[in-house]
Amino acid sequence: MRRRFAVSSHGIRVPAGVQDVVDVRIAGERVWSINPRRERHRLGLRPVPWPTALTPYLDGVADVSLVRHASGETVHEQRVSFGTGTTPVSVVDASGHPVAVDKAGHLQRMFDRTDEDLTADVLDSVERVLRDLREACGLDAFLAFGCLLGAVRDGHVIGHDCDADVSYLSRHTHPFDIIRENRRAAETMKSLGWRITRMSAGDFKIWTRPGGGRRVGIDVFAAFHVDGRFFMVPSVSGDLPRTALLPVGEVTLEGRRIPAPAQPEALLETTYGPGWRVPDPSFEFEPSRATVRRLNGWLRNNRKHLRHWGDFYGSRAADRVPATPSPFATWVAGRLEPGQEVLDVGCGTGRDAVFLAEQGHRVTALDGSPRALQRSRRLAAERGVRIRPTPLNLNDLASALTSGARFAHAARPPEIYARFLLDAIEPDTRLTFWRWCRMVQRRGGTTYLEFRTWQGTLRARAFPFHYRTLLDPRHVVAEIERAGGTVVHRSIGTGLAAFDGEDPRICRLVVRWS
Repeated sequence: MRRRFAVSSHGIRVPAGVQDVVDVRIAGERVWSINPRRERHRLGLRPVPWPTALTPYLDGVADVSLVRHASGETVHEQRVSFGTGTTPVSVVDASGHPVAVDKAGHLQRMFDRTDEDLTADVLDSVERVLRDLREACGLDAFLAFGCLLGAVRDGHVIGHDCDADVSYLSRHTHPFDIIRENRRAAETMKSLGWRITRMSAGDFKIWTRPGGGRRVGIDVFAAFHVDGRFFMVPSVSGDLPRTALLPVGEVTLEGRRIPAPAQPEALLETTYGPGWRVPDPSFEFEPSRATVRRLNGWLRNNRKHLRHWGDFYGSRAADRVPATPSPFATWVAGRLEPGQEVLDVGCGTGRDAVFLAEQGHRVTALDGSPRALQRSRRLAAERGVRIRPTPLNLNDLASALTSGARFAHAARPPEIYARFLLDAIEPDTRLTFWRWCRMVQRRGGTTYLEFRTWQGTLRARAFPFHYRTLLDPRHVVAEIERAGGTVVHRSIGTGLAAFDGEDPRICRLVVRWS
């Protein structure tokens, strides 16, 4: 059987007879886990490709071993050369800590690579979060997902887990009331000093820094019943009665008594299926299309594609984005009056925002990705200029309207700059953007837009593929006019945004809204 395993730069081939989960280790550290049965259903006998999150690290020489997760038996060892590098491959974070691919396909530092003091700090935060949710927010909150799973299995955190999860059972049965309840809870937790990121209308993430070190997220998920059926964000549904969850009981986790569902085994089976007691670091949720459709329709819209951009701006691939201004930025700079207020929407790495600040303009860099804003802030500091990195999530109507109202009351109407934004957002988000522009520039100002057109290509050779839609300029102009804007300049052509072998056909528009 060992001879039939194979590891290459393209992926890993697992023999047909292997059924149990296999850990992939590089230099002795687990970096990924494969479920052969699931992958064989998807790929047949083709090699399982390396996860996208790992590929930036695979340049050099690596001692790869394949180990059965349950038994610890090493079934294959091989030295592999990746790319053109000659140094040992090392899959570590910026602090040098080993990281591995989590169930969402992202590189994270796992609990089995976290010392006991940091784990204790994380659990201290979990207990405080649960107390505040129960006492300050009035919610029936309890452990969920991986934390609950580890507590019920053996009383310990799961080694291949990397964050903490809690949930609460809503008293409401209508999505609108469930959303209002979740938003009130997030605002209450924020008022208590917690750092909050809203993930959808039914869940939010609380950020902690145990021991002052790496950030760890504690996810707070709404659970509820609609038409008698149980749902739990992000993707769980089943026939689970309220009595399986309430009144809240307790479980033991790392020696602590922590609030848990009344029947934790029932929730775990609904969440993970009947095989929930068997450890599986490769586990993936596979909800039904009906469940996804319902939860998307009720609760999810406001973070579309943001995870991709967070991963991108936190990766080495983003380092390849030039720090010099784009041709569009220099084109716009020649049309601005001195000392303008400029809003760079979808600022990305901040290259253009920083350039415009260097030209003497007061620049606000807006983006939905916190990591993009961090890069923008860092680049501005390196260049010795000031910009104002500011969150703006155009997928979230409340965020867009609040932001639009604030900028609409500025002393001087700002200029709006948006490069490669329109073709990276979906049609409903684009309509929200037009509404935001109209609000911001109701008293004057000009909007400068650059986007890829339908005559270009969807292929993304320079950077990893992201959501991209090629737009027909006529349709974009029609949308702008329906939203109340007037296009005062239009130019279309190639040679306007060439980079690394790509030369898309570009449209530039100048719009006024007043």
